[in-house]
Amino acid sequence: MRDIKSRKDGRVGFRVRIRPSAPRSELLGWNTAGELRVHVAAPPVEGAANKKLIAFLAKQLKLSKSDIRIEAGESSRVKTLSIPDSARGALDMLPDI
Repeated sequence: MRDIKSRKDGRVGFRVRIRPSAPRSELLGWNTAGELRVHVAAPPVEGAANKKLIAFLAKQLKLSKSDIRIEAGESSRVKTLSIPDSARGALDMLPDI
């Protein structure tokens, strides 16, 4: 169950559950709670994990870093992110875990 929500501003929002300080950055897929699971090879110090998350997702989804916004949960492991609505297909292609 993917929790991807269309918004009126031309973007889609979705939740991401990250694991900072992982041995390597990897995108696992959608969990049963509707969250995108991502491991990030950066510590949760001074925004390093958030920066790595945005750079990693931008590369995986073939977007620019400026297309990805952290809308909520900047200091939490569960974050709400948004991307342009035109990139929704890239989210739909990610596997379920």
